[in-house]
Amino acid sequence: MRHPLTVDDVMTRDVITVPADAPFKTVAELFAEHKVSAFPVTQEGVGLVGIVSETDLLHKQEHPQTRHRGLAPAQRLARRKARAVTARDLMTSPMVTIEVGSTLSEAARLMAAREITRLVVLDGEWMAGIVTRSDLLRAFLDSDRVLLARVRREAIEHSLWDDPFGVEIKVVDGVVTLTGQLPHRSMIPVAEQAIREVDGVVGVVNRLSYAFDDTARVPGPFY
Repeated sequence: MRHPLTVDDVMTRDVITVPADAPFKTVAELFAEHKVSAFPVTQEGVGLVGIVSETDLLHKQEHPQTRHRGLAPAQRLARRKARAVTARDLMTSPMVTIEVGSTLSEAARLMAAREITRLVVLDGEWMAGIVTRSDLLRAFLDSDRVLLARVRREAIEHSLWDDPFGVEIKVVDGVVTLTGQLPHRSMIPVAEQAIREVDGVVGVVNRLSYAFDDTARVPGPFY
């Protein structure tokens, strides 16, 4: 069984929240102090109610005029946030969340589908952290040595070949090169795909050979 990295491995755990009734200026001061791009918003007796980002605050600079008649929905929303005086007025709600055990690929697909840059991570009903697009890239920052160990572990757990150490695996700048011989030809694309799916792998150079071509058609009987 594979054990891919999850959002729990890369997320920020110590998350600062702001109350829904926090004044605009307080929210701005928190952004300046903590150097983050978003804060979850909480309401007493309710819990998490939304998320506020630096972009939400910038609407006040972008749209100093509050008239929004005849504008598109997105523009009207921006103008409304430009008039905000509290975190409740600024926040986006409902916020997009993801479960703590979700894989990095699942998080990346959700961010892309919703066109957002961060997700609130939930452990059941509780907030466990926040994961951002930059967090999802952390696997690519691992050393080649760490990545090699991860690739070997994935190969062994998948049992792609009887003797995983009989196949030479090299990792340079995140690119995995496979050389050696597998028992059957059909195992080669399976092995390559499994390696490509390992978190942090940039690419695969497949130089594997095979002892027996089990993909060749067996000639039928002649009559």
